[in-house]
Amino acid sequence: MVAGGREKLQVISDFDHTLSRSTYDGVRCPMTHDLVKDSRFISESDQKKMCKIWQYYYPKEISTTLPLQEKIPLMVEFWNKIHDIFIASDLTRQAVRTIVQESDTRFRDACDVFVNVLRKNDIPLLVFSAGVGDVIHEMFEKHGLTIPNCHVVSNFLTFNDAGKVVGFRDPLIHICNKNRSVLPDHTYSLKQQERTNVILLGDSLNDLQMADGVPNMDRILTIGFLSRHVERLQDFTEAFDIVLVQDETMHVANAILGKIVGSDG
Repeated sequence: MVAGGREKLQVISDFDHTLSRSTYDGVRCPMTHDLVKDSRFISESDQKKMCKIWQYYYPKEISTTLPLQEKIPLMVEFWNKIHDIFIASDLTRQAVRTIVQESDTRFRDACDVFVNVLRKNDIPLLVFSAGVGDVIHEMFEKHGLTIPNCHVVSNFLTFNDAGKVVGFRDPLIHICNKNRSVLPDHTYSLKQQERTNVILLGDSLNDLQMADGVPNMDRILTIGFLSRHVERLQDFTEAFDIVLVQDETMHVANAILGKIVGSDG
């Protein structure tokens, strides 16, 4: 991978609790859906509805024993129910911006270094997220991390002419389909077909599928962030090449990236 250099490299990453922090000062950091769900733009009654939905479906989402053929329809139900409440609310484009601006969102320490090395060396970053794409874009912008070589595949809101949320773009992205099968077209893959080396970052075993369908893949290095549920360490060490336990930084990823791009990177 080092021999291939920057020209052969692409990075594929999850967003929530991978590029963004999982915890800060011992407190769990919100994911992108949490930011919207718990905001002042969602009524208390709708928040209670979503809390009940979450309590029922979330254990199934993180289950490592539930068969995939059973999990997929449950995940579709889960997120469609949450999204339907978002759509029925008074959520607007400006409200999404305000939610992020008023939030205490945090990226992993030294994530800015990581993103800027990718920008400087024109290394593509593909972000797969089952979260809210509009929130991801706003978070990148808020923290000054918007770069032209970043492509986000996520659940993006649709708005009417007045700026009110009226739906979500298809397809629905959930933890079971975060791979190239949900890319809107093949343009991205065609552009990266010479980039046969992959660094993959995730915080879930499901994130390993994000490299499925990468054309002509030669080498892949997988980095797993295990911030909670440390009892799953064995599962993670068997699945990922590198496992970082309760590490809220990008230092290891930056060191690896530095070896690949060289001293001038």
